[in-house]
Amino acid sequence: MQRTFNSISDIPQQIINQLSALKTNYSEKHIIYDYEEFLVLQEGFTKKHCAAKKALLSYLVIPLLPPSDKRDTVTFSNAGIAQSLPRALNELGYSVDIVNYNNEHFVPDKKYDLFIGHGGINFETIAKKLDPDCIKIYFSAGIYWREWNQAEEKRLDELQKRRGITLPADKLIERDEEYANVSAEGIICLGNNYAKETYSQFPHVIAINNAVYPDSYSISGKNFENARNNFLFFNGGGNVHKGLDLLLEAFTQVEQHLYIRQDIKPAFFKAYKKELTEYSNIHLLPFLKKPSKEFFSVMDTCNFVISPTCAEGQPGSIIESMAHGLIPILSKEANIDTKNFGITLKDNSVEEIVSAVKEVSQKPVEWYTEKASLIMEEVQNYYTPERFLENMKNAVDEMVKLKNRQ
Repeated sequence: MQRTFNSISDIPQQIINQLSALKTNYSEKHIIYDYEEFLVLQEGFTKKHCAAKKALLSYLVIPLLPPSDKRDTVTFSNAGIAQSLPRALNELGYSVDIVNYNNEHFVPDKKYDLFIGHGGINFETIAKKLDPDCIKIYFSAGIYWREWNQAEEKRLDELQKRRGITLPADKLIERDEEYANVSAEGIICLGNNYAKETYSQFPHVIAINNAVYPDSYSISGKNFENARNNFLFFNGGGNVHKGLDLLLEAFTQVEQHLYIRQDIKPAFFKAYKKELTEYSNIHLLPFLKKPSKEFFSVMDTCNFVISPTCAEGQPGSIIESMAHGLIPILSKEANIDTKNFGITLKDNSVEEIVSAVKEVSQKPVEWYTEKASLIMEEVQNYYTPERFLENMKNAVDEMVKLKNRQ
């Protein structure tokens, strides 16, 4: 049975407590939430702010349900996006209903002026029930889904040829997103121009940067000399997808140190047990809570964040690391412009990684401090929640105006 909450006061305290405790492990597929009413009650909005236009958003509901002091303001990706998307629509004059992107039971029962959907699970079902004049926008957290899957399959195939190891897919997009891409009036994706180009067959695509919440960290006391040989691999799921296999093979050939913060799947651990357990320069890190002494200690320990990923939107963990002054060494598929402060890998080969690691470890200390300052300035200018909100508003507004001119 679908549960509808029209205001925060309607949500039982027991559910709020469960959400606060379980957070990302909790999944509720049957909630629709009125975000305008949420703003009225929680953030000082008055009824005069209530809008005549109505928008339906299919993304994440859970980060919005707890009171403001219980919501996640530490890690922006997912939780921050979930809060910024409806806020952007509110500020554009829409009241917003929100359903979870995997809610396959929701059926629209009112007229909407705008629909923003994410993923391939419920976009088609919802879109076909909307009025023909409702503007539809697809929000993608990654590159074009076919290219994403092809990139991972290629990595797995290369691993098999290189090491004779066959591993299962670890981050494939399993639900077809083609209908959403084709039927939407426009696509908004996380990433840079490279990410945008993967959607080149579609007429209206806008790429925007991800964001990161600020904290109290400072590089003023960091010993860049001691950290010159230390590289951080800080990523979400997908061991082969993110290129951990390539890094392990590279760091067994060098003296520099690799610090790994990623969940390791059993099959991958079995395939790379020797590299993960028998090399003194390869270190597995426990979960890093941000902000914490342990998190800041890792940022002080390393000068670099490295990720030869094969397909992304724009990984929040990399931007988090950049916000703390770590110099990015990234594949172009990370979709983050490294400009004059980082290195973009050309082919993600083990040989190229070995060469890059050796080269950057021999730079003068002044080079590290200069790059760290440039990186933190870049994040403060282009990867803030405020900039994300403004970029999202501009992207939605542009697509709505484009549709209305047709």
